Amino acid sequence: MLSTHDPNTISTGGVMKSLSVIMLATVFYLWFVNGLYAADETLRILENSEVRVLYETPRQSAAMRIKDVSPAMFRELENATGLAFDFKPTVIPASSRQRFRAMGGREAFLAFALPERRQVVLDLSRIDVRPALFLPVLKHEYAHLLLHRHIPSERLPRWLDEGIAQHLSDGLSEYLPGRSQMVLGEALATDRVLPLRALETRFPDDSFGRQLAYEQSRSIVGYMVRRYGDGFLTALIGRLTDRATVGEAFLAVSAVTLADFEADWRRSQAAPLSWLARMAGHIYGILFFLAAVATLLGYLRHRRRRQAYDAEDDDAW
Repeated sequence: MLSTHDPNTISTGGVMKSLSVIMLATVFYLWFVNGLYAADETLRILENSEVRVLYETPRQSAAMRIKDVSPAMFRELENATGLAFDFKPTVIPASSRQRFRAMGGREAFLAFALPERRQVVLDLSRIDVRPALFLPVLKHEYAHLLLHRHIPSERLPRWLDEGIAQHLSDGLSEYLPGRSQMVLGEALATDRVLPLRALETRFPDDSFGRQLAYEQSRSIVGYMVRRYGDGFLTALIGRLTDRATVGEAFLAVSAVTLADFEADWRRSQAAPLSWLARMAGHIYGILFFLAAVATLLGYLRHRRRRQAYDAEDDDAW
């Protein structure tokens, strides 16, 4: 009995399948690169042994600065986290807001990190008008890359990831809030603080909630360090790299459950909350009330003056 399987047919089919996969991968890569660089022929590469910068010719000075400052940032992050910066990231300083958004950037952000590609994208069009943010924002994004390099995303809650990155970059982040004032005090005064479980995988989409999530993450991680010491974050991160969940890691390092710590943090924030901080939660209502009172007082003064003027006229007659 003859087999209907032809070995040559099997081999050809396997080759065709492989070619199809390669072609699809090539098409995807070209599509991504085209979207990423907008087919700009002036794109240049500047690199050393530790970092690669992809930039447009007019942005060469920014690219050189990134290349020069990055190694020192890597050493600082290694010392602060206990993690090895054992990879070579790519930094893309976008020259315009349009290019930044085409790469995936969002409206209220100055930068973003892509841990799976080990990339950082900066919006130079907005950082240029805030030059003091250049280094902290770059370091902030490097911190995200480093944490995700060693800790799987499912064991790194968003609030902890963001809180550590802010703590390591002078309290700054890539987020540029629409409100100039802090919102954490208002949230504490009006009982709108977000539970940590709500910040595990994503932050709120509304502007108030997103800003609160960033401020709250920074405050919580800062409180951890103040309460347990400078070595706490390194120990906590070390546990997370050893396959512990954040709850298990926190309990092992602090001998306190994460839920108890969260409650303690809330109490610590409420304790010094003065009547001024509580009023901040109702600031707009207070301002409208004061404006109404001022309008009423102005009307009464005007009315008294008018009455006095009329009385003088009567006396003159």
